Order: sequence, then C-alpha cells, then structure tokens
Amino acid sequence: MDDKKKQATVLRKELENHNHQYYVLDNPVVSDYEFDSLYQKLLQLELDNPSLVDKYSPTQRVGAEPLAAFSSVDHLSPMLSLGNVFNSEQFADFYKRAKQTINASNIDFFGEPKLDGLAISLVYEDGNLVRAVTRGNGKKGEDVTHNARTIKSIPLTLTALSPPSLLEVRGEIYIEKAQFQALNQRQKAGDKKTFVNSRNAAAGALRQLDPKVAASRPLTICCYGISRIENHASPATQKDSLQLLKSFGFRVSEDTVLLKDEKECVLYFEELAAKRQSLAYDIDGVVFKVNRISDQKLMGAVAKAPRWAVAFKFAAEEARTLVRAIDLQVGRTGVLTPVARLQPVFVGGATVTNATLHNFEEVARKDIRVGDTVIVRRAGDVIPEVVKVLFELRPPDALRYEMPNELPDIALEQLIKKVIHFVSKKALDIDGLGDKLIAQLVKQKYVVGFSDLFHLKKERLLLLERLGSKSADKILSAITSSKRTTFRRLIYGIGIPGVGEETAARLTDAFDSIEKMQSGTIEQFEKIPDIGTVVSQSILDWFSKAENIEELTQLLSAGLVIEKSYDDERIINFVCVITGSFDSMTRSAIAQNLNEIGIRTSNTVSKSVDFLVCGDSPGSKLEKANELGIKVIYQGELIRLLDEKTISKKAIRAFFEGK
Repeated sequence: MDDKKKQATVLRKELENHNHQYYVLDNPVVSDYEFDSLYQKLLQLELDNPSLVDKYSPTQRVGAEPLAAFSSVDHLSPMLSLGNVFNSEQFADFYKRAKQTINASNIDFFGEPKLDGLAISLVYEDGNLVRAVTRGNGKKGEDVTHNARTIKSIPLTLTALSPPSLLEVRGEIYIEKAQFQALNQRQKAGDKKTFVNSRNAAAGALRQLDPKVAASRPLTICCYGISRIENHASPATQKDSLQLLKSFGFRVSEDTVLLKDEKECVLYFEELAAKRQSLAYDIDGVVFKVNRISDQKLMGAVAKAPRWAVAFKFAAEEARTLVRAIDLQVGRTGVLTPVARLQPVFVGGATVTNATLHNFEEVARKDIRVGDTVIVRRAGDVIPEVVKVLFELRPPDALRYEMPNELPDIALEQLIKKVIHFVSKKALDIDGLGDKLIAQLVKQKYVVGFSDLFHLKKERLLLLERLGSKSADKILSAITSSKRTTFRRLIYGIGIPGVGEETAARLTDAFDSIEKMQSGTIEQFEKIPDIGTVVSQSILDWFSKAENIEELTQLLSAGLVIEKSYDDERIINFVCVITGSFDSMTRSAIAQNLNEIGIRTSNTVSKSVDFLVCGDSPGSKLEKANELGIKVIYQGELIRLLDEKTISKKAIRAFFEGK
C-alpha cells in the first residue's frame, strides 16, 4: 500500500504541474493524449484503492454532488468595489487626492487591465483551497467552492513549499473570447440558447448548484490581490503581491505595469484602450492601484470602495435605436422615474430594451419623444441611458412628452413601495407585514401614511385576505415593538432619495435630532464624509416639504419613540483590530456590535489603531500591538460591555480610554 500511496502522490503532483503549465502559464509540455493517460492511471489507482482518494486530487475537481441551495458566508476581509472615473480630468482629481493623502510629490501606481468577469474570493488554509465566495454585498457572499474546484486554473493546493497558514486571494472569473465563441457554437449546434456575453456565461456557471455545469464551461481565473495572509512574509507592494501569487501557482495578468507618474498612467490607459479588441479577453477599463501596501493602508477606504484604487473605465459603447414608449417606474422609496421603452438594440455586450430618463426635467431638457431615433449607451457598461436625440430623424407627428395629470395606479404603487421600505428589516423592522399585505392595506386606504400603521386595529386587519386572528395579533405586537426605534433606522426608513443605510448612519452621527437635521444647511450636509452635493440637496429638499414634516410629526404623535440606545450611541473616533478565537461570539458578530456604536474595525495592526480585541490563540497581531503600545482588551471584559445594552456613551468612552 505504501508503494501505491507514493505512486498516487507522484501522479497527483505531475498532473497538477501539467495543469499549471497548461491553464496558468499557457505553456503545455505534454500532449493531451499523454495528460489523459496519466489522469486515467491515477483514476484507476484511486478506484482500486479507495483509501487513497484525496479531496485535493485532480480527479476530484468535479466529484461533488449538486447542492440543494447556496449558503451565505462571511468574507474574511471586506470585498470592496472600485470607484470609477471616466476621463483624464477625473483621474487627475483622483491622483491629486492620493498625493495629498500620502503627502508625496509623486506616487508609484500599478496598472492592471480591468477584466469583465465575476469577482471571486479564494481562501486557503495551510495551502489547501477551503472556500470560494462571490462578492455578494461585500461583507457576505455565496459559497461557490463546489464550482470553483472545477476551474483548472485555480490551484487546489498551493505550489509553495511553506504556504501561509491562511491566505485570502481576490480574482476575476471569466471566459476568453475564443473560448466564448466556441461555447456559443456548441450551444447552437446542440439547439440550445446562446449566451449574450461572456460575463453572463461565466456568472451563470458559477451560480449553478450542480458543479458539472461549471465544469462544462471554459472558465478561467486571473488573480489580482491578496486581502489576507498569515504566518508568511507579507508583500510590500502590489507588484510584489502578484509575484507572490504567481509563485503560489495562481494565474496573474501579464499586461500589468509599474507607473511612475500621472502621465505614464494616462499613456498606459490609452495603450490598453487601443489594443482592447486584440486582447484574448474582454476588458472594460484599467485599474490603477497605489503600489506600496503601506500607502494603501494609510489611504484607507470609504463605505464600499478603497481610496487607494480606481477603475478608469473606457467610454461606453453607443448604439442607435427607436423610442417606442415612455413609461413611469416606481423606485423602492416611491420616487417616480420616467423610463424609455426601446426597440431592442445590442450595446455594451447586452441587448437593451429600456433606458432610464432619470427625471422629468431630463426628459424636457433633451426633448425625448415617442417615435424619436436616439443614441443609447450603457453608462459604466451597466446602466442603459439615452445620450441624445437625432432630431433630423424625428417623425413630424412626434408629440412632446407630458406627465399625465392623473396617476391613480402610480400613486398607489408609490405609496406601497414607500411603506414596504419603511417597515423593512433595516428600517422599522416590523415583522409580518409582507409586500402583499401592505398592498392590501394601501388599496383599502387603511394606510395612507406611515403613521397610520400605528393606528391599525385588529378588526380591520381581519378584513384582509388570508389573515387570521393569531397572525393579526403578531402583526400588532410587532408594530407596538417597532415604536421604540433609533434615529438611524427612522432616517433610513422615511426614504429620502439617495439616503441609504450608510448615509443614514453618517447623518445621524452628525445630527442628533430631527429638529437639528431639519435646520441643516447644504454646507453642513456636504461636510459629512461621503455625502456629496446631489444627496445634500436631496436631504434639504425633503425637509423643506411641509407634508414630510407633517408625516414626522404624526409619527411622533402616534407614539414613535427615538431611543438614545446602545445602537444609537455612536463613538466615531476609535479604530480596533480583532484577533484570536472567541467562546461566546464570532469575530464578525463582535465587529458588527462595535460598528453599531461607531467603532471602526481594521484587519491590520498599525499606529492608527486604538485597541486590540484579543481572544484565544491571537498570534502575531498581539505581539505587534504590544510592540506599538496599543491597548489590549480581552474577550471577557469586552463581552460584558457589549451585553450592557443601555450603557451610556460616556461609560463606553471611559471604558476604552481607561484601558
């Protein structure tokens, strides 16, 4: 058996090496026949000796059973999106901000093609692939490990002799142009539906429950970053990161370059744009990253994007089509948006049938009419929009668009969407009030404003379809419980256009009462981090409308209580790092609790960190914290603090400052 075990080990290493040469380096050293012979030899050896089967064997890539459903898992580090710029002036602004933050006259940037695929996070423990996760919302994503294992350019085991104990790698799953064309030819030959673009084909494959589907598509990966590495030397630059990834057996782009100044960055962008069509893969722009990792950490990130990187997007593709109709669409907060219904046209890698017209002022300014021939583009290659009207092709009977005088159905839909948002989990969190039930309440005129929810009686609820006595009692109990809420939840729930969960949190950090927020000026709003002019004006406009102030007044009169609770007592100036394992809470749960009181969490111990939350087996982070003189809080005292739901801001601050 020992001889057979050694034989299996040798065959696995040989096959993985050939996989690496073929799928990662594009440099096959054996013929397909020779590779297949080795593969069959290993497969037969494992079939004859089941005890030799190893889940990291090349024969086990497609061995998993189909899943019943996807599971959602936490990212070890937030998987942020990139901010975009669309011209050299915007890039110059980004470059200037980077220089000011780092306080340098010049910065080295690392340029990389922005592949048009699907972002993926790969986690390795002791050199073995244990998890592959989609981006999701940046904090959580879908576990697609069963599909990622079928992609032969993803190593199941790292090639390093001494791999890190933990490695989190970020990359892009995609299909090369030639492979995509061949895939569609096979689809057509099999009388199956062809794919609109390679990105859809890749994303669809990765989100299949059965790994055989992913295995049947020519997926590959290009890795572009390391978000976490433990018990191994960390790279000092982005360039070093890619070299390290390459040494571990990952495929990285060969079209990257180190750039010394802004001029070199723009030239690199222009060069890639010029040869975009001749590349083997689809790209939709160029990514520029500050090269030094220490500078990246200094610059930090906003809620959803790093400050040290930007995607310089190519000009969106444009196409000509006809406007068939102009309809109205209701957004999640009840805002009406005019939408152009278009004659289908292929642009930016997708067939476009609708395009946003943004608002009624935009329709009037561009003078868009039904029957017009228009130029459309996919802004940022994502959202279709009408660029301009070709007036010379306008039919003589085309009438100027006018908003309908009566909008009974639209008004109802607006109110339904507003109430659905108001009761949602991140707003007032009223359990049991589903979309269909809210639609009934609005259509029966039992609810014409948010405050009406707090005046609902059981007798009225029982008049609704499919609602029994017990369900009515549960809903009324949930409504009563929701009367005690936080300022942040209320501001998010009332649906100010442009104010999402993060913005609501920042607003309520800056203004601690409705009265102060109502009296706020556009200058005050603009000073709040990540709130720009457009959103500031939207907030100002919302509070300037008498009907909105009346609605807030009615809510308070109905018994809504804005608590100065643990959730709302936010401390803005602390940064902490969490390390080790914890008995009663997960690290992500601790981070969430700390975030809710305004304490920011970081993955790296540095001088900017205020304290370290320490569990069992903390590792090198505790050593570094001690070296830097950073305060250490052990799990017992932290858990006791977090259990005190009514603890005051003063007490929390005293706790941390007294450490």
